[in-house]
Amino acid sequence: MPAKYHNKTTTPRMNENENPVVRLDGKTLTLEALIDIAEKGRKVEFPVHVKEHIKACRQLLEDQIQNRPDIAIYGTNRLHGDLKDLEISPDIIDQYQEKYAAVHNCGTGKPLPVKTARAIMAIRLNSFAKGMSGIRLETCELMLDMLNTGVTPWILEEGSVGASGDLVPLGMMLATMIQMRGARAYYKGKLMSARKAFKKSGLSEKYAGYTLKAKEAMGITNGSNFIAAVALFAWRDAMTILKTASIAAALSVEAVRGEKKAFSTIINEKSHRHRGQIVIARQMRALLKGSKRTTPEAQKHPFTGTRPGNERVQDRYSFRAVPQVHGAAWEALQKLADTLETEINSVTDNPLFDFRHTDKNTGGILFASGANFHGQALATVIDYAKIAMTSVGLMSDKRAFSMLDHRLSYGLPPDLAYDTSSGDGGLMITQYAGAARAAENRILSTPASVMSLSTAANQEDFVSMGSLGAVHFTKIIRNLQIILGVELLCATRALQMTYDKLPKRLRKLGAGTQKALDFLSQQEQLDTGEAVWRDHYLRKDMKRATRIVKSGALVSAVMN
Repeated sequence: MPAKYHNKTTTPRMNENENPVVRLDGKTLTLEALIDIAEKGRKVEFPVHVKEHIKACRQLLEDQIQNRPDIAIYGTNRLHGDLKDLEISPDIIDQYQEKYAAVHNCGTGKPLPVKTARAIMAIRLNSFAKGMSGIRLETCELMLDMLNTGVTPWILEEGSVGASGDLVPLGMMLATMIQMRGARAYYKGKLMSARKAFKKSGLSEKYAGYTLKAKEAMGITNGSNFIAAVALFAWRDAMTILKTASIAAALSVEAVRGEKKAFSTIINEKSHRHRGQIVIARQMRALLKGSKRTTPEAQKHPFTGTRPGNERVQDRYSFRAVPQVHGAAWEALQKLADTLETEINSVTDNPLFDFRHTDKNTGGILFASGANFHGQALATVIDYAKIAMTSVGLMSDKRAFSMLDHRLSYGLPPDLAYDTSSGDGGLMITQYAGAARAAENRILSTPASVMSLSTAANQEDFVSMGSLGAVHFTKIIRNLQIILGVELLCATRALQMTYDKLPKRLRKLGAGTQKALDFLSQQEQLDTGEAVWRDHYLRKDMKRATRIVKSGALVSAVMN
């Protein structure tokens, strides 16, 4: 896995001294640079040697098409899918490109964010940079110019089965490239027809008369780039979510005056050497360092007039197993980062051409048909990450539940209600809202990579469904923002309501948890005090808490 992600749980930031232009060479594109292209509008270009390779491959392919039409090349002089054995007459090859593009535009669902569509284009270009797809340099330059001028295809999120390439979403990208009637694009923040976007950006004039040539329609759509782009941003957000989950867990440990020994080196480094567990345990120790609230003396102090009957031995799993469960998620995200970085620097087209070698039997360019477009490598690790992050959410929900149940919270007010005698119900129902999202995540985390359905008259009989997995992963992350928001609401109120229940010497929180509580209590992040401890309209609180998690602001305030 990429070393730079081992000890990081947020996306690396662009060095201001870096060249603002990203050189796509098919080998060195990083997740950091790809995010910058997609979100920050960094320019892209091909190095000179890449252009030469693309031109060399294309010339040899054109020679082969013209001189040896008897040699069948899938999607080039033969049709696609189960029609693979049918020849395309040389005089209609160009027309076939338009037909191919038209029938691949059948997407459904919501539009992708602009950043995701931009990432798709950048990944596709990086695949072409290997010079193995047979695509013309002019076509690549059109895509480069679209990225650099901000003309972004309008792509819907549903339609791909994650094999034969993400055909439907990439087909929508293709339709924008050729300004097909019905195709749409974003330009300067506005959605418009592809033709209008090209005209406003100046691309219409620059590419006047541009048409697709042999192999190009299939070459543009044959790739797992939709899966990679959607998973990229889910991964980035998951890295922030995981750090937020550690902060929330530490606050919850403080709230119930939990056992810190569960995070000790004897448990997490000397005896159990999983790297993720070590990383998370270190985070927890740093967050709770110096806490007096979690000492045995504080644990024995009564909050409600009743002294605990027994000394604390160990906490429930949702508190003491944080390093093990969050650590497993950390490792899953590292594996996903590794696979993503490999995939975005791979050629996911079919067929592929080796312009450096000649086929000994035909004397033409050496080529082969295969299945590099198949998204299984990504699909399986996305499912792995989905399952791991769902578990993080389930743990968070359990901790919120524990803080609300007076039988489990070691003296916290029931349901964190301010005055039950006046009818206050507290935060009980916020946990319902979080539990609903946690339950949905259980459904969404069902592996998509084993849900194959046959397509193309059984010619394409096992597909990855990685596209579905990537979309589900995004929804899981969105739900986690709500789940963790609920835990933060509960932990914050619990700590505020019981602050003066302890002697002053025992009120001190950990170095990190104090920063977190200060951030959440001040700066108008979460309202505090008796006025809001009493029952009130909670929707505003939920929105604020979710926003804090989503923005990563808490992580920045506490850990960075």
